[in-house]
Amino acid sequence: MTEGLGRSDWRTALGSVGMAVALVAAAIVGWWFWGGADGSAEREEQNAFCWSLVPGGDSEERGSTAECGNALETAMTGRPAGTRPPEKTPEHDVERVRVFEKVVKAYGDRLQGGPGAVPQEIRRNMANAFNFYSSDIRYVIGLYGDLSSDMLVTEPNDVDIDRPAVEGFVRGVAEDGESFGEIHRFYLDLARGDVVELGEEDFRKGTVGAELAALRVGESMGFLDAIGAQALEGRSDEGARKGWLEGYGRTGGGKAEEIFSENRDGGYLVNIFRERSSGLGVRFPASESKGTGLHPKILEKIAEGYERWA
Repeated sequence: MTEGLGRSDWRTALGSVGMAVALVAAAIVGWWFWGGADGSAEREEQNAFCWSLVPGGDSEERGSTAECGNALETAMTGRPAGTRPPEKTPEHDVERVRVFEKVVKAYGDRLQGGPGAVPQEIRRNMANAFNFYSSDIRYVIGLYGDLSSDMLVTEPNDVDIDRPAVEGFVRGVAEDGESFGEIHRFYLDLARGDVVELGEEDFRKGTVGAELAALRVGESMGFLDAIGAQALEGRSDEGARKGWLEGYGRTGGGKAEEIFSENRDGGYLVNIFRERSSGLGVRFPASESKGTGLHPKILEKIAEGYERWA
């Protein structure tokens, strides 16, 4: 037979329950204070870091992270935030170039803490600023990879950053499919421009100019496609994957699931060259061109540049 609890037993039991409740409450309050139910502490740290990169922006009067993104973009480009970059990279003041270098290196380094290092609120700003330095960037992600040496310069702004920093920076921006689409489409348009500049003789003879264009196109798009593939592969959840693809589709070009697949080979780049070559009336036999109609040297250089990243 089980006896009922006495008054002192009830007091002891209630005291234990009260202590447990108090501990749980304290834990919740602590979590809310330090981390925030909505990650407010992390967001505040990201905001403070962003403003620390804005010239004169590390102060108590700093605004929101979105406002920081606008300020950073303007500091890097000299234009109001959201201004569409020109196809030809402009020459920037030295002070703006230094800010660009600082931002790319800073967020490239922070990627070690996870791909979410670049706040969502500023990814579009970062994509736009990145496109303002496209000519310089194509040097960095090309053959040399590290233009920080005084003996090597990028044109037209002599940007002193290395390839890993650029890769980390773009990977952070690529967490947002729409922002990454802005970068990818811009560089794809530049690739098309390179091809349009080639003439009939370039395609017929496989000139040095044609080889350099093919290599540059392969390098730049192979670099970006590899990053796009990482961002897409990092989304195992079907909803997150779909959201990223939809975002990319609003700004990017081409079928993302094919361009960023594990089996990507840059075939869409070959098509760009083939269309131009066919338009000029130049077509090589299938036995020489692997069925593409392109000069073997052009095919070789597209593959050489692209496969560095595949």
